[in-house]
Amino acid sequence: MSVVGEAVARRAHALDARLGSESRAWAIWACFAALVVVARLDAVDAIENVFTVYREAGLRWLDGRDLYPAEFHFNYFPPSAVLFTGWGGLSFEVGGALWRIVNLGVFAFGVWRLSRCGDPAGSSKRFLIATVVTVVLSASAARYGQMTLAMAGMMMAAVAYAESGALWRAAVCAALAVALKPLAVVLLLLLFVLYPRLSWRMAVALTAFFLLPFLFQHADYVWRQYEAVPAMLATRARPQYDWQQNIFGLLDKLGWTVSGAQKTIVSGASALLVLLLCWRARRRAPAIGVELSIYALAACYILLLGSGTERNTYGLLAPVVGLLAARAWSVRDRGLLQLVSAVILIDLLSHTLQRAYPQTVLAMVKPIAGLIVLAWLAWTTLRVPPETSKLAAPPGTSP
Repeated sequence: MSVVGEAVARRAHALDARLGSESRAWAIWACFAALVVVARLDAVDAIENVFTVYREAGLRWLDGRDLYPAEFHFNYFPPSAVLFTGWGGLSFEVGGALWRIVNLGVFAFGVWRLSRCGDPAGSSKRFLIATVVTVVLSASAARYGQMTLAMAGMMMAAVAYAESGALWRAAVCAALAVALKPLAVVLLLLLFVLYPRLSWRMAVALTAFFLLPFLFQHADYVWRQYEAVPAMLATRARPQYDWQQNIFGLLDKLGWTVSGAQKTIVSGASALLVLLLCWRARRRAPAIGVELSIYALAACYILLLGSGTERNTYGLLAPVVGLLAARAWSVRDRGLLQLVSAVILIDLLSHTLQRAYPQTVLAMVKPIAGLIVLAWLAWTTLRVPPETSKLAAPPGTSP
């Protein structure tokens, strides 16, 4: 009986510790959301406010007005506008507060889901540590209500579900991420290649999301919006190195302005490298986990090669840094802890440096942080020996 009692006590202690860490993490997210809402109560309805753009897109959709006139910077697909029609009947202040709560809720869900991958025994502590770091690094994006965070939440969930074999959930999350923001197409394409059995499910989910607008407006109006999308994407892709926080903006500050052809070559070669690293990660199972590796590599590609990368877009990388910090803490990896500390310091100093030295390379320290993380991921993935390869693929993910 004593043996049974001790076993029950150990399980109870483990459960209490797990729930305690997770509860503290969720409490941090709740307090963070409350602080973000309070901090933005005085936000005005202006074009500089990103929620103004989202809300206006929903109102334009309801009124049957064009989503993509030159003076209106809505850089998303039509389904995104449909998702914002629910905010049209709310006041600007209430709508802005609710959107920031929903945005952070989806982001937190993604961090929680990715934290649960790998060793289940330490998932609650990973979530707590990752939460603390992520909240600090994503505060600016959360304050401004950037849809990048909701997109990141769906991306993280999609990778976690795909690797665990929950293919329909993965497909819906990946398709919703793209519907929210075009940047997520990078992860979508990776999942198409890495998980063949997921491909047709994602095609179905994408089709459903992109047909959704036809249920809420006249077909001719919807077609006009879709016809305007290529021009919108082309405009978005134009180089604007004075503010773009990507590798091309960094090179511009170093004195090398990349031509269109050079940009295409660099982007294509980088895409092949990321695909190779993701493919290898799935077969060698690096210590940080397959799910985190794939999400992190996709995030690095989006940030470093994407044409729409701003300072707040780096909220995509915050969960990666947070989970790497949790990994470094749990295994007492001083090297990784130093790398994570350096990336956090660079991120926290980036705004000050950009304002103080706008025309120098110091204004582009965020891409430098992204390159550090990408280099570490590549090194970690490539050095994993063959004997650590997984014996079998997770259920439902084999070709």
